[in-house]
Amino acid sequence: MKERKGPLGRTVDIVAGTVADTVRRRRQARVPRALVFDAEGNPRVVPAGSEAHERLIEIAESLVTLAAEERGWPDAGEDPLEE
Repeated sequence: MKERKGPLGRTVDIVAGTVADTVRRRRQARVPRALVFDAEGNPRVVPAGSEAHERLIEIAESLVTLAAEERGWPDAGEDPLEE
């Protein structure tokens, strides 16, 4: 027989699921992803922690920094909304 939960039990399940989802998204957001595309335009994720991944992230950060400098944007470490 299926165990029935009351309103409090369902609420706890929803909150626990939401918290777990949030933690997972934050953890994933911290690791930069590197994608490469083949000739047909299909993406492939470069495994995090690999030498290729580290090099691609390094190159991407350099390109972003150069573009920011060219446009006169604040440094990447600064918050553009702070005065």
